[in-house]
Amino acid sequence: MKKLFYLFLLIHFASFSQQESDIEKLLLKKLPNVLGNMADQTPFGAGIRSLIGNKKSQLENTIVNLWIKYSKAFEYKDYEMLSNYFSFPVVFDALNEPEKIINKMQLIEKYKIIREVNIQEDYKYSILNKYNFIQLSDDFVILDAHYSRYNSKYKKIFFGRGLYSYKRVNTKWKLFEINSF
Repeated sequence: MKKLFYLFLLIHFASFSQQESDIEKLLLKKLPNVLGNMADQTPFGAGIRSLIGNKKSQLENTIVNLWIKYSKAFEYKDYEMLSNYFSFPVVFDALNEPEKIINKMQLIEKYKIIREVNIQEDYKYSILNKYNFIQLSDDFVILDAHYSRYNSKYKKIFFGRGLYSYKRVNTKWKLFEINSF
């Protein structure tokens, strides 16, 4: 009887340890999605991704990081830096009312109007919420970006979406078309 009792306890604890293992597996399965989204918002995103095992292509990481840097230049009104992310000519809103920008000065003037006149009141910063990375060829990719804008009180004031088209220019990736929704 004593042996039967110990056998029962052994089976009982073994089954609980299996349940914990299943829970751990579920958590580990979901954790990369949660941490992966957070990783996209940090300068250490690639390091976080390698730790959680949700590796993205080097090109995808490059494009997402370029978009985040572009967004920061927009946030800080750094128009010179902002212009470095583009290849000319640039097309804005090709799907709606296309506008062709042929040089750096035109681009800077457009962004001054967007950032200083047309922006939501008390705009402070933007965050990339989610994105879809679409690689159409070795030299052409699209980042379908969903982002939120926040004010100085850290309250969401706008949610937007844009298709950001990048092309390889020599060895660098440059924006050449932006469509906002």
